[in-house]
Amino acid sequence: MKDTDAAERRQFLKAAVLSAGAGLWSGTFFQRLTAADEKQPAESAPIGRRELVKGLDGMSRVADRGNDPFTGGHTAAAVMASAFFCREQKVDADTQKEILSLVEGRLLKSPIYAPRPEEKADPELVAALVKDLDAGINSLRRSGHNIIFADISLKTLREVPEAATPERVAGLRKMVQSFGAGKGGGPALKNRDTFVDLGDEAKFVRFVFEEYLKALDLYLHGKGHHGFAGHLLTVGHALLELKRAGYGETTHKGVEAYWQFVQQARAGADLGGEKVKDAPPKPPTPLVREYWVRQSQRAAGAIVSSHLIKYPYSFFALAKELRDEDLKQRLLDKVYYLTPVS
Repeated sequence: MKDTDAAERRQFLKAAVLSAGAGLWSGTFFQRLTAADEKQPAESAPIGRRELVKGLDGMSRVADRGNDPFTGGHTAAAVMASAFFCREQKVDADTQKEILSLVEGRLLKSPIYAPRPEEKADPELVAALVKDLDAGINSLRRSGHNIIFADISLKTLREVPEAATPERVAGLRKMVQSFGAGKGGGPALKNRDTFVDLGDEAKFVRFVFEEYLKALDLYLHGKGHHGFAGHLLTVGHALLELKRAGYGETTHKGVEAYWQFVQQARAGADLGGEKVKDAPPKPPTPLVREYWVRQSQRAAGAIVSSHLIKYPYSFFALAKELRDEDLKQRLLDKVYYLTPVS
């Protein structure tokens, strides 16, 4: 890996989490952030460091014998994402309490979230985790969840560097390794000139949202899975964060895998042509308490419940980057369908 990437990574290991973008959409739907380094006081935030560490503990056990890295990784990623989502979008305390109720009631019941024993932290261990990701990032693996899970773990370790203990990092490495390494299979890309890389971040974010809307439209008309749309957001967001965290060379390798997923999303998957029901008038958004109250009243499994958090987390983080008013409006028109349980 390049020396410049390594130098930047060393700085980020001890830095606070990097907040993507400088501003938000105006109006009541997207709340305006102040300075990127402004944080809600820990004593006033129901969700915060505790969920970050619990999420790391869980993620560090998902590849242990008897556990499922895919399902467990979803829930652990959502637990960590809940903390970043609430802080980055300045979610009010009452709404956070509803999110926390969902997290505790549906995601934190597993024994994988038991506290890890106290150990001396060594942030330098994280470099090996990045190497594991680098070894498999160039091919699409489980819809890009190797990228999603690694990014949220690395972001949390930058936020809570004292959690970079040998036992945790070893478990996180097992998680990434469970997705495989080396050049995997996959169909050749068609129409390569229709894909966008991270050379221009603004163009990349627009590309992510345009592809998201295409995939969402297929889903609404019974021609694609909701997961195509949702993971276009989460993988694209993870790649952008990895690049900004100093992992430029690794991120560059991962763009091809993302394009493979975009190609799959474009093809869709026939679900029998059953059109999704129209949205109700003025539904609540994930930024308000009413939305989470409604979600708690609906039955959903572990993976779908994790998507209730992970999709809004990536959507709103990427939304801060947009300046295209037409695209903003098109996203607003479909926001009810952001999550798989609406």
